[in-house]
Amino acid sequence: MGIPYGLICTCLGVALGGMLGRALRRWIRDELREKLPMLCGITAICSGILSVIRADQMPVVTFSVLLGGWLGVLLRLEQRVRNGFGWVLGKLSLPEDFDMEQYITIVAVFCCSGFGLYGVMVEGFSGEHTQMYSKAMMDLIVAVVFGGSMGMAVSVIALPQAAVYLTFFFLAKLLMPVMSQAMLLNFIACGGVLTVAAGMRMAKIRAYPLIDMLPSLALIFPFTLLWDWVRAAGL
Repeated sequence: MGIPYGLICTCLGVALGGMLGRALRRWIRDELREKLPMLCGITAICSGILSVIRADQMPVVTFSVLLGGWLGVLLRLEQRVRNGFGWVLGKLSLPEDFDMEQYITIVAVFCCSGFGLYGVMVEGFSGEHTQMYSKAMMDLIVAVVFGGSMGMAVSVIALPQAAVYLTFFFLAKLLMPVMSQAMLLNFIACGGVLTVAAGMRMAKIRAYPLIDMLPSLALIFPFTLLWDWVRAAGL
């Protein structure tokens, strides 16, 4: 089994970026800290739209997002994540102006962006690290800037990021024998919907329940298989 070098570099980028941001806090201008979320938000929206339009079966993506979001709300995933991070961050020295709402959004962006999950699955499929190296560079830069306002809390995100990425890395290997082109494109599109939601939230346009939408990423695989079976049966 190949070593996921890209995955490792991405998580290290977040961890080191948070530390560097804290160390360089006095040199990171307040204007940059204020404007960066808006810039990241609009670029995330554009990236997400490009992913969504690649969907092979849009009804499958739509149903996965709706049912996945419903399950997430039912299970109160975002509230549980918020409580878990609240307990962990309570042991750190946080800035007085720490914004928990923005922090949860950043957690979702680092851990669940369509580009990152697609990259880690490609790494699991083929051992190709290029996309994850690109993701590592982007995450490092963003983590440095947010680390300037949130301190070591940003570095903590590397732990759940590693857990999520490793899950999808091994899931890719498990699904490799049955993974179709349609399944992969639908997964990218589903991740794109979440990326658009993250961008809207980062830009403070609309606070979509981002964490609650995560189950849709798992549902996309069985629903694509079911859709293919229905079409093959002529129903």
